[in-house]
Amino acid sequence: MSIRTVILVLASASLLAGCITVDPAAERQATLDRGAALDTPIFGPLGEMGDTVSEDQAVAAAVARNPRLAADLAEAGLARAEWASAVLPPNLIAELTYFNPEGAGGVLDADIRAPIAAIIGWPQRAAAARANYDAAQARALQRLIDFSAETRLAWVEVVAARERANMYARILQSAEAALLVAEEIDELGNAAPLDLTRQRVNALAAQAAAEDAEQAALAAEIRLETILTMAAELPERLPTDMAELPDAGTARTTALEASLPLAVARADAEAAAQAAGYTGIESLLHGELGIALDIEDGDTERGVSAHFDIPTNGFGHPQRAAARIRAQQAADRYAALQTEIAGEVELHIMEMDRAAARMVLIREEWLPASTLALEQTLQQYNGMQVGVYALLDAFNAQVEAGRAYVDTLERYHRARIALTALVQGGSPMGMAASSGLNAGNAGGEGH
Repeated sequence: MSIRTVILVLASASLLAGCITVDPAAERQATLDRGAALDTPIFGPLGEMGDTVSEDQAVAAAVARNPRLAADLAEAGLARAEWASAVLPPNLIAELTYFNPEGAGGVLDADIRAPIAAIIGWPQRAAAARANYDAAQARALQRLIDFSAETRLAWVEVVAARERANMYARILQSAEAALLVAEEIDELGNAAPLDLTRQRVNALAAQAAAEDAEQAALAAEIRLETILTMAAELPERLPTDMAELPDAGTARTTALEASLPLAVARADAEAAAQAAGYTGIESLLHGELGIALDIEDGDTERGVSAHFDIPTNGFGHPQRAAARIRAQQAADRYAALQTEIAGEVELHIMEMDRAAARMVLIREEWLPASTLALEQTLQQYNGMQVGVYALLDAFNAQVEAGRAYVDTLERYHRARIALTALVQGGSPMGMAASSGLNAGNAGGEGH
């Protein structure tokens, strides 16, 4: 092989490497297109916003505007760049030595070598990089689905928190009005001092509850505005429409088939298996092999150049063991994730079913009963049969029934959003998405 042939081979390899490009914008758009093409689309067109921003509009706005999501979706572009590097053959190693002895012609000694382990493990390294790229694509779409669910949950939280704040404000108004009446009665000397003290305690408790509810609503609004990167006016009430409950078996099968976390776990397991293969090669073979050229006075002598590491400090047993452990870890995580997703589907369907039944109970029995109790108490109050405290208790009982309805409706929407994300292929959200029908009542105990 002449020096000219070697130069031509190296130049051709460089040109081949230069043809591989990565377009991060195209990778991001591909993820968005896959999200819009799902059977249950992650988001739709933003469209014209009216006086209030709907749940779907909030998701579309957040996807278009949120910079953290844009950064997360760029991970697929990074993985593609790594894959593009891995499919190329390993770089050659050139060693040039030039001698120009006094009174003699110049001598050029050239060694061109390639790493043996890198060449043998090249196919496995490329396969592992492709598996990592597949996993990154799945992670990007999974992140888009999860981000959509997070935005929907934040939207539901804001509307529900604002409804609760309005209810506690009404309770505070009634408590303050009752306190004024109690003070007037006390001035006339027609009631025991304990009655006024009790009413002051009730008013202070109502004030604290109203302030807490208002703070919770403001905090929820800030969280949503952070996601949307803009202020938004939302509806005053949560939607009351309820979808038909899906069959648990069908939903479980759909979620497992569509699951992007499972796809990621599968790709990770494949990449770990491939990595275990080339790690074994690299742990045993450390060296380069190539051609040697000796050029002197226009004459070229050819030979073989070999450089090897002598494994005096071990034969790579720890590296190979670590690679096998990682491969087994990936396989175990994949198996565990299947069980977790199936359990999450059943959990969210159960929560939706319980919430729907509770809302029927509140709407058809609790709310009518509390309204009737308030009307009857008002009649007795007008007839001077009961005092203002009984009227206040009846009013608060009606407001509490309304608050319970809002809490239960919020539980339903949280479970709905979590289940939808699962069947789209998103992450299991666990108990954080729907932690039982009494979770929303915890902040109102004792008020």
